[in-house]
Amino acid sequence: MWSSAGRVCVSVRFPAPNGIAFPRNVTSAQPRELPWSWERSTGWRGQYERLQRWRARFLKAGPDDVELLFDLALVFFTSSYHLRDWLERDDPSIQPALDDLFSTSAPMRLSADIANIAKHLDLTRPPRVGRQLSFAREYVPGHQGWFGRDARLVVLTGGEKIDVLDLTAKCETAWTAFLQEHGRV
Repeated sequence: MWSSAGRVCVSVRFPAPNGIAFPRNVTSAQPRELPWSWERSTGWRGQYERLQRWRARFLKAGPDDVELLFDLALVFFTSSYHLRDWLERDDPSIQPALDDLFSTSAPMRLSADIANIAKHLDLTRPPRVGRQLSFAREYVPGHQGWFGRDARLVVLTGGEKIDVLDLTAKCETAWTAFLQEHGRV
């Protein structure tokens, strides 16, 4: 353990995907202005409810504002992936179950990759599904689109084309099932 510029850093061993532990320095929580803060008051449940609100906003957005729709999609997937951190921080013993969720659920792996692309522009680690995914606007005839009146937003990954609207539903459903399975909701 060492201190630098008022921060306390601890060397911790994190398991790599192959099961071998490797050291990584982790900065502990910084001193807070108040002992408890608004963002912490609802814990992981607040993060779960945020991802639900972001999806609701996404579903309510009009089809003509494609920039807003894309922004809301990215925020949803980022909130979805960050729920993992909130749950793990609340109860570290849930990590193996979270690892299993993200290794067995394709929608959850995609949400993790989308969140990391939203943060870094490109993935900084190997993608969880095939190659780095791409977003594309696909034509939908007869003004039946939701991403512009004549299109839908899709994720292209591993030779598949996945409607982003469907993917948000699958992620929210996966989280709800996981939380129910683990007695959280």
